[in-house]
Amino acid sequence: MIKEAVLRLGKHSVVYGLGSIGTKIISILLLPLYTAFLTPADYGVLQICNVLSSIIITIILMGTSSALFKVYYNDENQENRKIILGTVLIFYLFIAAIILLPLIFFRNLISPLLIGGERSGYLLLLVLVATYFEGLITLGLAILRANEKSVTYAIFSIVRLLIYICLNIVFVATLKRNYIGVKEATLIALFISFIIIFIITYKKIKWKFNKAYMKEILAIGIPLAIGGIASWVLNMTDRYMLKFLLPEEIALTQVGLYSLGGKMASFIYFALVAPFMLSWGALMYSYQNNPNAKNIYKNILNIFTALGGILFILISLFSPEILNLISQNKDYIVAYKVVPYLTFSKLLFGIYMIFTVGVTLTKKTKYISIANSIAALLNIIFNFIFIPKFGMMGAAIASLISFIIRTMILYFNAQKYYYINYDIIKVSSFLFVLLGIGVIQNYYQVHLVLKFLLFITIVTATPLTGLVKYSHIISFGKMVMEKVRK
Repeated sequence: MIKEAVLRLGKHSVVYGLGSIGTKIISILLLPLYTAFLTPADYGVLQICNVLSSIIITIILMGTSSALFKVYYNDENQENRKIILGTVLIFYLFIAAIILLPLIFFRNLISPLLIGGERSGYLLLLVLVATYFEGLITLGLAILRANEKSVTYAIFSIVRLLIYICLNIVFVATLKRNYIGVKEATLIALFISFIIIFIITYKKIKWKFNKAYMKEILAIGIPLAIGGIASWVLNMTDRYMLKFLLPEEIALTQVGLYSLGGKMASFIYFALVAPFMLSWGALMYSYQNNPNAKNIYKNILNIFTALGGILFILISLFSPEILNLISQNKDYIVAYKVVPYLTFSKLLFGIYMIFTVGVTLTKKTKYISIANSIAALLNIIFNFIFIPKFGMMGAAIASLISFIIRTMILYFNAQKYYYINYDIIKVSSFLFVLLGIGVIQNYYQVHLVLKFLLFITIVTATPLTGLVKYSHIISFGKMVMEKVRK
């Protein structure tokens, strides 16, 4: 049963992951381009724009892209389902107009504060319009998922990826448009993607607004949006705080370097955490009535920890070499210093998601919001304390501490209502030993040969911890490779 659960987890992770990874991997694939043509300060401006876009889209969507699924599946009438989708889209168009139009009108007044740098008014305009189309695309992808069009979802994501990469090469490398060119390319790519997904999905939508449906969707979506804002505070405010808490002459450079370190850390996110998250919700519910459910959840945590730990140490050990490989500008190499802290934070996010099973199945999801809110508040406090003294390293440490606290808060509350006999001592010991290794070697920068030997030793010794069996790793690996081959 445990082996079946592991294989099923892997199957869903690969199917949904291949479609979602595309949009997340864009920034990774474009790193050589950005580091070749942008200074760290330019890259910092670009990341401030991305942070701004992420919070605006969270507010505008109000959690509807996730909440619509419950209402959609509760009604089996196909015409009503089309009305549900139309209702959400009409609501989005209305809210987007209310929020974005004033920002566009006053962009020249507010842009120096929100973004800074040259031509900030024009840059803010690009960000706001691009965010509008990003929201429409997000809802379009939700429509594809609601209709179980996983192949179409994956193909669209790949096409979108290729359009974005090609336009970035043209605007940044050929036209030399700097970070302005990046946002111009982004806007054009989003507009083309919107046209494509509208053609794919318009027949599945009935343009009729239903107040009852919208009320039900918002009842679910607004708490999700509040949680999303707390998550944004936890994950993104450090960029803004670096910008405002450090001297002007180094602030944007530190933002750029810190963000690059975050991109390196995101390898573990798109390789493991993101695919896992897409499949975890369905799998969690599918095993809830199984007599062996708690043991299955326990073993999923163990296997996730083992795989995540190996990926963490791989990224932490070789981040300087990877940065040397992808960056022609040696000013970027120092970004490796924050990589272990940020990578571990993203790994903890996956573990945190596993712990949500306890509060989700018992309908105590308020503890998710509580954990997010407390961690977000602490993250702001720690950033105020650490950033003026340690710069980007202070932001990385603040992030790590906040993620640890968030995970602990959720774990202890989940255990009160749905106790699972996790191998928490083994899991914690394994993770923090690896964190110690990652931080120490990062500080001393050991020889490349020693890094290889250390990595091979850790991979070989991981099954000896008792977290995972060799057979589980082999079965999971074979299944993933078979799915990728197909």
